[in-house]
Amino acid sequence: MKAINRAILPLALALAVALGGIAVRGVRAVSANAPAEPDGIELPIVMYHHVLKEQARLNKYTISPDEFRSDMEYLKTEGYTPIVIADLLAYVEEGAPLPERPVMITFDDGYESFHEYVFPILQEYDFKAVYSIVGRYADQYSAVDDHHIRYSHSTWNELREMRDSGLVEIQNHSYNLHENQNGRHGSMRKSGEGLAAYQTMLEEDLGKLQDECAAFLDWTPTCFTYPFGQISKEALPVIQGMGFSAALTCEEKLNYITGDPEQLYHLRRFNRPHGTSFQTILERARK
Repeated sequence: MKAINRAILPLALALAVALGGIAVRGVRAVSANAPAEPDGIELPIVMYHHVLKEQARLNKYTISPDEFRSDMEYLKTEGYTPIVIADLLAYVEEGAPLPERPVMITFDDGYESFHEYVFPILQEYDFKAVYSIVGRYADQYSAVDDHHIRYSHSTWNELREMRDSGLVEIQNHSYNLHENQNGRHGSMRKSGEGLAAYQTMLEEDLGKLQDECAAFLDWTPTCFTYPFGQISKEALPVIQGMGFSAALTCEEKLNYITGDPEQLYHLRRFNRPHGTSFQTILERARK
């Protein structure tokens, strides 16, 4: 028996080492030191602003039409399906399924370059996007003939055309809070401003754009996009009370959608600057 044991021992040790290696690899996969997998459905949201062809004008908030097309081609190749706020609400409120790889394309400010360059590419790929507009600019450029792709904003007629396509979801970026003026930064509460006065101001400003969208587009926005991403803690109960079901921020992180409706008031987005593809942004975010 001792001889047999001595013969078997090296084999047993070798087997133990082999199994140990497997066990170690298994432990690494679920190690307490490893980052936990987030709960929920991963939803990357990309934030664009302006699109121009002039290379000299490309910057942190302005990309070229070719760059945008390249991003869309990447999403198509990788099997992503662009969704809008309505899809998130259907998932949370009705249990409607989301696509296997959802992504959200958002554009802020309402530049006319969206209609000129972005909308045709969305039509080509049959992709949906969220377009957050500033009401005062829509009024201004609907009333004048002064249109230049560098600075003009979409008119109500253009907004209606894109809305009717079923590809562009119009959302509320304030009526006239997309400026830092008179001590106010975006939609934030000013220093020393009374809470009641602040709430009235915000309700009147956002409500004016809500009314104009209903009148011009037969549509009432469901999402508030914070100007400059500047969040005031006093704003949340106001937008909830006004009937908004979601809000877009500028916090650059991935979202993991769990079905909690409160989560939709803090949707996070990655800014897409010139020279850095959405693919690169996603790869960095997952590290």
